[in-house]
This record gives sequence, structure tokens and C-alpha cells, in this order.
Amino acid sequence: MPENSSSANAKQPVGKPKIPVVFWLLLTISLSLVMGTVLLSNDMKHLKTVGHYFGFDLFPPEIKPPPPKALPRPTPPAIFTLPGHIIEPPMVQTASTFLRTWRISGPAMCAALRTAGMETSDWAAASFNADTFECFFEHSGKREKDQLPSSVFVIVRGDAAGTINNMRVKIINPETDQNGQLDPGILRIFETMLRQPQWLDFHETLNAIKNLRDIKEDGFGASITFSREVLNPGRYNFTLSLDATSGPQKRTRNYFSGRIWLPSPDPSSRQPESVSTPTDAGTPAESPQHRY
Repeated sequence: MPENSSSANAKQPVGKPKIPVVFWLLLTISLSLVMGTVLLSNDMKHLKTVGHYFGFDLFPPEIKPPPPKALPRPTPPAIFTLPGHIIEPPMVQTASTFLRTWRISGPAMCAALRTAGMETSDWAAASFNADTFECFFEHSGKREKDQLPSSVFVIVRGDAAGTINNMRVKIINPETDQNGQLDPGILRIFETMLRQPQWLDFHETLNAIKNLRDIKEDGFGASITFSREVLNPGRYNFTLSLDATSGPQKRTRNYFSGRIWLPSPDPSSRQPESVSTPTDAGTPAESPQHRY
């Protein structure tokens, strides 16, 4: 029995040793780690080379948006210096060159004529038209021989609000001096009528009236006429009126109408404010007048 068993064992061939599966798994993991390390090293340069070799790009170039434009530097605020004449009360010498208005009311004009020696009537409705208001003055001298008596007729007409429409004067056979110039008492009427509206751009009118010469001046809606009657050499007519007929005149008048603007402050109503200084204590100082 022992001999048979030993001979059986001698006949069996010797097999190859088997490698465990775990070995192959560990080897695969190790090689993967090594290849991954190589491919990912140096900012994945080798991985990009392999992808480029096989014709595909694993990492397309990133499109970066353009850098934002620099904001412009803020512009410093503009500084404007207003000239003094913009905030100061209007000067009488230049007031009529831009907007022609009556700078005096009808009742005030009548009072000015009374101060000049003409006993005008009160500002009241006219007998022929209740919508027309007027004041007038009339004086007639003595008749001399065949000549008409020397006379003066003055009338100022307007509306119930006191706005003047026109002023008229008619003189007949006026008294003159040895130089043929108008009597100062009558000339005072024209001086008052030309001075009170403060239309100082009419320069030649008064001198022409003084010498009894015909004259007509027009300017921005105002018209002044002094003329001798053709058929009656001893009669003279004077007319001062304001009639804005052109488009620019009407638009300017409507734009500066008192219905849409606040009235200018009255300088006489301002209260002076005392300001003490080291050199002159108690000197009144007034704030600048602003026109609204």
C-alpha cells in the first residue's frame, strides 16, 4: 500500500504558481496614479499635449471679457459769475431800450401835471365812454385883433386800471420870446410828459418843440409827434402814444406781463440793517436788491 501511494504522487505534474487578483488591482491603481501625476504635472502640460496629438482640445481657451473702461474723470462744476446789472434794479437810462411800458399811471401823470402848474381834472370816466378814463386841462387867453386867442388843451387818456393809452396837447397861437422859442410855462407841459414815462431815448423831441419845429420819433412801439397844422399855421398838435404793433413787440410785452411775474420789491420799503465795524460802528448796510 505505501508503494502504490508514492508512485501515484510521483506521476502528478507540477502546476504554475497563480498571481492573486489583488496584485493586478494594486498595479493598475499605481500605474494610474503615476500616469495621472505625470499628465497633471507642470500645469497639465503633458495632458494638453496628448489631447492635441489625438486631435481634440480638452481645455478650450477661456474667453475673458474685455477689461472695463475707465470711468471718465468727473467734470468740476462750472462757475458762473453774474454781472451786477442782472440782480440790481433796472436803470432808468436803459429801461426803455428793451421793453417799452408806461412807467407811470394815468392818475400819477395827472398829478405830475398839476405839480407843473396845470390844473388838470381828476382821473375819471369820460362822458362819451365809461370804459375810457381821462384827465384834462384847458386854458384860453384873450383874443387879439383878428387872431384866435392863445389857448392850451391837454388830455391824458387810459383805462380804469390807470394804464395810459395816449397823451395829447393842442396849442393855438402860443406865446414865444424874441428868438421864436416857446414860452417856458407852456414848454413845462411837454417837459413833464416826456420826463415822467422815463423814455430817455427820445432826445430831439423837446428841443424841436421848444423851437416850434415839426418832429416825429418812433421807437419800439412808442410814437411822439409834434407838428404844425398845414391849413392853420398857428396851431400845433402833440401826441405821445404807445402801440406795440409788430410781432416782437407784442411777444416781448406778453412775456413780461405783470400777470405772470412777481412785482419788483419796492426799494423804499426795505429796512436797513445795522452792521458794526471796528472803524465805523452802527453804519447801516443794505443787502443787494434782487429782482424776482
